[in-house]
Amino acid sequence: MKCRIFSFLLLLLASFAKAQDVKLASGKIEGLKGVDTFHIVFDYTKLSVGDAGREANYIRLKRAEAEKRAPGSAYAWEEKWTNDKAKYYEPKFVEQFKKASDIQLGDFPEARYQLIFKPMLLEPGYNAGIVNKSAKLNAEAWIVESSNPKKAIVKIKIEDAAAKGKYDEDPALRIADAYGDAARGLSRFLGTALKK
Repeated sequence: MKCRIFSFLLLLLASFAKAQDVKLASGKIEGLKGVDTFHIVFDYTKLSVGDAGREANYIRLKRAEAEKRAPGSAYAWEEKWTNDKAKYYEPKFVEQFKKASDIQLGDFPEARYQLIFKPMLLEPGYNAGIVNKSAKLNAEAWIVESSNPKKAIVKIKIEDAAAKGKYDEDPALRIADAYGDAARGLSRFLGTALKK
């Protein structure tokens, strides 16, 4: 009986989970109708992680934890954290974006427009045996002219992108799934807006 009540409560909590929200924050997307190719740029300068605040604080805390667990491992932890962006997060983002629409996104330096993806808040989640938490991501996507990358034509907010039910032990895989969810939401949003 207790097991059924617990299962029911888990199901109830899952139904209240907030779904991803993608919305136009500023700019006029109508001016981009017909654009079908974007050069992708990832910008981590404003990234905050969990309760640690800025990414640099998170790295400092995790380096200290790694060093405490195994002396001499702090550098390896930081190197993995940094390399995971190019190894897991960015490829997953591009792959899932392409699957969700016909818009071309990738390494197109000659494209007229860039899509700058700016992760703002990342919750890495955790896997502690029977207690787990999926990774979540809030981000902004700026569309800029390649000739003027500091001025956004359009800003799009992405909130609560999540690794749906992913509790991998390696945080890189959980986080990559949250990036993939963000990419799918953004791709669908742009695909719809640019075809209208």
